[in-house]
Amino acid sequence: MEQPPSCSPFDPTNPPSYGYTPSLAAGIIFVILFAIATTAHLAQTFLSRRWWQFVFVTGAAGELLGWIARTWASQCAYSPMAFKIQISTLIFSPAFFAAGIYIILGYLIHIFGPHTSPLSPKQYLWVFCTIDFCSLLLQAIGGGLASAAETNADLKVGTNTMIVGIVFQLAANLVFAGFFATVVAKTYKTGKGILNVDELVVSQTTTKRLRILFAATTVSTLALIIRGIYRSIELLQGWRGYLITTEGYFIGLDGALMVIAVTVFVVANPHWLLPHKVECAETSLESGNQKAVVEKAVDGCESG
Repeated sequence: MEQPPSCSPFDPTNPPSYGYTPSLAAGIIFVILFAIATTAHLAQTFLSRRWWQFVFVTGAAGELLGWIARTWASQCAYSPMAFKIQISTLIFSPAFFAAGIYIILGYLIHIFGPHTSPLSPKQYLWVFCTIDFCSLLLQAIGGGLASAAETNADLKVGTNTMIVGIVFQLAANLVFAGFFATVVAKTYKTGKGILNVDELVVSQTTTKRLRILFAATTVSTLALIIRGIYRSIELLQGWRGYLITTEGYFIGLDGALMVIAVTVFVVANPHWLLPHKVECAETSLESGNQKAVVEKAVDGCESG
C-alpha cells in the first residue's frame, strides 16, 4: 500500500514503517542524553589526547543522530528519510562502542600480562573489528534490499540478510564476552603463572581504578549483548511483528541500554582510570615466578 505524505496524521489502516508514531517525549529525552554524552566524550578525548576515544564520540554522535531522526518522525511518521536515518545510525553506532571495548581490553592485557588472555590486543582488534564490519555490511545490504523491496519475497530476502548480520554480530559479542571473562578471572587470581595485581604491578589506588574500569567495561558489554538479543528477536518476528511495532520495547531495550553503554564511559572514562605509567607485566609460566618489566607508558607497551 502506498504511504501517505510524510507529515500526514497517523492512519491505523495504513501505519508508517514503525507501526506507530514515535514518541516526541522519548525523542527529546534521548536527544538531550546523547547530546550530553557526545559532548562529554568529545571533551574528554581532547583533554586526554587519547585519540582512539573518538570511537566513543562517533558512536554517541550516531545515537544522537538516530534519535534526532526519531524526534523528527514523531511529527512526520511517514517520512522515508527520517526512517532510513534512524534505522541505519541506530544499527551501526553500537559497533563503535564495541571497538572501544576491544581497545580497553588491549590496554588491560598490556598492564596485567599476555598470560591473562587467549589473544593478543592486536588480535582482538583485527578479529572482532573485522567481524563487526562484515556483520554491519550484511545488515546494510539487507536494509537496502528491504527498503527497495517491491514484493514480499524481496522483503523477506532483505530481512533475512539483516538477521544473519545481526545474529553474526551477537555471536561475536558473546564470544568476546567469554574472552573478557577469562581475562577478568585470571587477573583477579593469584598463584602460579598469575599476576598478583595488588603487589606487583600497580598501587592500591590504581588497582581500585582498574577495578572500576573492569566493572564499567562489563556493564557496557552486557548492555550491548542484551540489546543485540532484543534486535535479533525483533527482526526474526518480521517488520510487522509485536516487538518492532511496540515502541516501549525499543525505548527500554535499545535506547535505554545504549544510554547505559555510552554514559558508563563518560563517568568511568578510561583516561582517568588507566595508569599513565605502569609496568608492562611479564610472567614466567615455567618457574611460576612473576617479574615486572621496565616501567614505561601504557601506550609504549609491546602488544605481543
